[in-house]
Amino acid sequence: MSRKVLPAVFVLGIMAAACATPTPPSVTFGSGNRFIPQVADFLDDVGLDPSVAVDPQGTPYVSYFGFLPQLKEGEIAPTRPIGSPTLPAVLLASTKDGIWTRGAVAIQAAIPNVDVAFGPAIVPEVKSITPQNVNGTALAIDPSGGFHVAWAADTGLWYAESSGGSFTATHLQSMSPRLERAGPLGPPAVAVTPSGTPWVAFILSTARGQEVTVKTMAGGAWKTDVLDTIPRRSGSSQPYRVAATISASGQPVVLYSNGSSVHAAALGGGEEGGWAFSTVESGADGYGLSATTGKDGTTHVSYYAGDQVHAATSKDGITWRTVTVGTVGKGVNEAGRSTGISADDAGAVYVTWYDPGSDGVRLASATADTFDPIEVKGTTGGILPAVAATPDGSAVSVAWYAETPQDLMLGTYGDVSGLGLAVPSPTPSAVPTTTPPTTQCTKASNGVVDIVAQGIAFDTNCIEAPASAPFTIAFDNKDTGVTHNVSVYPSATDLTHPIEQGQIITGPATADYKVPALKAGEYYFHCDVHPTQMYGTLRVSGGGGGSTGGGGGGTTTEVTAQGLAFDTGTITLTAGKESTITFSNDDAGTQHNIAIFPSSTELSTPLFRGDLVTGPDKVTYTIPPLKSGTYYFHCDVHPTMSGQVVVK
Repeated sequence: MSRKVLPAVFVLGIMAAACATPTPPSVTFGSGNRFIPQVADFLDDVGLDPSVAVDPQGTPYVSYFGFLPQLKEGEIAPTRPIGSPTLPAVLLASTKDGIWTRGAVAIQAAIPNVDVAFGPAIVPEVKSITPQNVNGTALAIDPSGGFHVAWAADTGLWYAESSGGSFTATHLQSMSPRLERAGPLGPPAVAVTPSGTPWVAFILSTARGQEVTVKTMAGGAWKTDVLDTIPRRSGSSQPYRVAATISASGQPVVLYSNGSSVHAAALGGGEEGGWAFSTVESGADGYGLSATTGKDGTTHVSYYAGDQVHAATSKDGITWRTVTVGTVGKGVNEAGRSTGISADDAGAVYVTWYDPGSDGVRLASATADTFDPIEVKGTTGGILPAVAATPDGSAVSVAWYAETPQDLMLGTYGDVSGLGLAVPSPTPSAVPTTTPPTTQCTKASNGVVDIVAQGIAFDTNCIEAPASAPFTIAFDNKDTGVTHNVSVYPSATDLTHPIEQGQIITGPATADYKVPALKAGEYYFHCDVHPTQMYGTLRVSGGGGGSTGGGGGGTTTEVTAQGLAFDTGTITLTAGKESTITFSNDDAGTQHNIAIFPSSTELSTPLFRGDLVTGPDKVTYTIPPLKSGTYYFHCDVHPTMSGQVVVK
């Protein structure tokens, strides 16, 4: 698995800003059902072992692991915005109306004066997790909107739940000594009854064999049942993945494999209401199990069966019917295999899986016994997919880990006219009573410039002060219980050398920030806690700045992104010479870039990858010399924005 260290402008591109209030872009996806991929999280190494679920309102949430990058000598770690969880951590992200919220389920220590989204539990043991010793996250959301997350790591199996705005964590299964590599403890599954009782299932390798284990809360304490013991085999001790769901009767159903057949254990169907066991399919290896229950009470299961992916259904948890979902090619990345299954209230079933043959994520749907493939673009190089459908079937969310860039990805399938993707931020729920930002700068008066924060927004996105004289920012935070500040930086891409970093205050409160005398030019300011929502330009009167670019004797080309589309399908460059591309991103609040590849099917070895730019902004890319020929380019965040590069 490769490791990345992001360039500073890539990491901080989300903070780019212009002084003028941008006109919202006209975002056009077309019409009809389509699959739209987007980068859900990209700082450091994030996205491993994702699990996705939707809440009662249809909002998708993804749990996943996040790790610090492995640095080579002389490399500098990317800057993480204030408010981001410390890494490593068990992370949680969600998106609603095109706005992403990224936080955590569990972090190793509290961050002074910073509230991380979702109120993560403090678990010091998280500090020792690595990509090599973790083995899966599992996420379930109960009918009241409470979160239930399980994860397997070096110290054992953990479970965390949140129903009141913050998580509490429990160490369900200890591993001693700590695991250096994943293996003895299999990936967990979690299911929650309508009353909110969690059931956590997993396989644990012991001297007795591989024990299929479930844990649940009963009478205020955790109870453990070993459902089956699979005889140990020679070779790897890595347990198979289990799956869990809740039946129509409100009882758990656990699916597991012994390597040659898939089995089910349903509580309530056995003697005296105990566990009833059945065979789902004989002769199937059952790798990558996933399960869900439809509104009609049907249990749906997906898994690998040799060179195919199968889906099985049962009304009673005892009798099963199986169908083929799709075929799987041969490839070297067997560890990336995973399936996911979800059903909407109308009975449509969706299955996702990783295909080693094409090294990408696949998706299919069925309303009866026949699954039809759904075209998915931008999933090449993605592994470990999971899926969740909204109850009304309006959107299907597929989460996966992009292994090479080490990003969390989320693809949404649905009627694109109704999808809230990559759109400008809506008005905050707490609407400011102050004057909204305008194109006019707020000028300093008698050495003081006023800034008000309300509704997670500044009342201005441009302030002006005289050159060569110190001045004061009089900051008024009107957001009750919310932390804000104002910090001034040389530019939106130089956030490591603050000119003035204001103390973070919890509203309602005021503070005065002293800014030293500055030379004439343009600077950048933002709130360190909410850098992607609250930012602007500081103009120091008396002069301006400039920018330079280089051509190296090659071609200089201009490309613009607007409305989630490039203004050209062909970029022409000069062969054998360094060239420049002046890239303008006119999509306000949306990230774009330009990346060049050998072809549309060879995306693992980019010839050039431009830094992400958050619009409206402009950047100059320097392209290394390329040989004559035709290449492929796209936007990494929106791969459907693509075209050809002609070098001659």
